[in-house]
Amino acid sequence: MTDLHDVQHRPAVDPLLPEAARRYLAHTAEGRPIRDIAREAGCHASTILRQVRKLETLRDDPLVDQVLGASDAPPEDVAHLLAQLDNATVALRRLCEARAMLLYSPDLPQPAIIKTVGEGETVVLGKVDVALAAALILRNWIEPVGGTTVMRYRVTQEGRSCLPGLMAARDGHAARPADAPVSVFSDAEPDRRSRDRSHSTGPGFESPIAALSRRRGADGKPFLPSEFVVAGDRLHEDFTIAGFGASDLLGWESADALHPHYATASSLRDARRSDAMIRTLDAIRELGPGLSEVVLRCCCLREGLEATEKRLGWSARSGKVVLRIALQRLTQFYTQDRTGNGALIG
Repeated sequence: MTDLHDVQHRPAVDPLLPEAARRYLAHTAEGRPIRDIAREAGCHASTILRQVRKLETLRDDPLVDQVLGASDAPPEDVAHLLAQLDNATVALRRLCEARAMLLYSPDLPQPAIIKTVGEGETVVLGKVDVALAAALILRNWIEPVGGTTVMRYRVTQEGRSCLPGLMAARDGHAARPADAPVSVFSDAEPDRRSRDRSHSTGPGFESPIAALSRRRGADGKPFLPSEFVVAGDRLHEDFTIAGFGASDLLGWESADALHPHYATASSLRDARRSDAMIRTLDAIRELGPGLSEVVLRCCCLREGLEATEKRLGWSARSGKVVLRIALQRLTQFYTQDRTGNGALIG
């Protein structure tokens, strides 16, 4: 079994830490005034102050405290960042397995991902760098679920929903030239008024289907079954790997409009990207112009349901019904898909 991070080093400022954590360290470790940090970040000083106070409370977690209390930083070159991106992807995939969790104790050299496989029997799936584990906590991709001497953490819904985009980001960077600039995460935090008007395909932004999956109908069952969410996530991943632009597949009315995209897919030398393009095109053609529009906006572009309803001229709260129908069709498409195995790529 190979560890997620074979090289052990002191906890440090990891390149995967969110921007809020970096600002916290700039104030507490480097002694920079909050107003200077706010001016550099282009926000109000009160925003930085709130972030600092929130990070201070999070230091009650031993993992977070150990990392934020470190003074040395690893090299933030492209190779190190991509290595941590790959480690984060592997860790989240393992944590998404049934009955998997991350365990940590200050007495242990590294946190470990374990999985229960039988009556009281567990197996170790891998070990995680301390700094990476803290980054997963600070990004709300894992959360503590108990423990005193040994802390236990499980993957959050946000961690599950960001995994397809994380895998796409990892694969996208791997295919770029070695000297290309690396941008892994978006740390933007739009306010409540603008959140529904914007969209993001980056990790850390919850899609409408992830939010709907937590709602329950009158019968007590989830409004969106888990297989619907998996299908939506798979389309998002295919769309991202294919490299489609935000407006490439919107507003089509006949199959003829898709022919140029099929031609592009057939001419690509990158087989993985070509396959993802063809799967995406086949899926939206199967759904048709109407259903594919809502799926593309909500699953692929991460557009809020209210914004989608307004753009398409629908009545309030009708979008979730149409989206559910579309996801049901999409689930059937991926179940019958002969070009893949129905599971998430990666």
